[in-house]
Amino acid sequence: MKLLITRHGQAEDNVAGITMGQHDSALTPLGVEQAHNKALALKRLPYKIDCIYASDLGRCMQTAKIISDKLGSIEIIPDKRLREIGFGKYEGLPYDAIPKVEGGYMQKRFPGGESNEIMATRTIDAINYIYDASSKLCVLIVTHSGPISAILASYHNRDLREMLNEKINNEDIVKLQINNRLAYPAYKKEN
Repeated sequence: MKLLITRHGQAEDNVAGITMGQHDSALTPLGVEQAHNKALALKRLPYKIDCIYASDLGRCMQTAKIISDKLGSIEIIPDKRLREIGFGKYEGLPYDAIPKVEGGYMQKRFPGGESNEIMATRTIDAINYIYDASSKLCVLIVTHSGPISAILASYHNRDLREMLNEKINNEDIVKLQINNRLAYPAYKKEN
């Protein structure tokens, strides 16, 4: 299965420095332009996209709709498992309102939210479901930076914590060839 993965276009809260997580924010005019540009890039591929799976959050669904419309009304399947990590009580607050936790939130949950480990597990569950259930040859995933990091950590057998430190831009499109179910990403446990 060809798997194309992209992040939603720039959202208003990205610009404002607000922690979104599963809190939603509309695309900015630049975010809409990024989605249009992604659609044009995807249209130039030598193969066609059979379906789009997207996080059910508005910024991803809006991005997916723009892409779908440009590519000929491709079916969009919303999937909650492709959501960003749940930041719990920190959602909607400025980034610097999140306290720094020694070792990060790999296994520790955000109060009222998730840990990165939980987010990665549900993301890989979604990708494996798509792999198992889809007879499609080429699938586009529209999601968030955390889930993209989890997919890449699994695919490349890299440490999830290290992958989460790499920037995923709003205009990036990642192309992978998936021939097997993905394993859950590894992470180094704190001593």
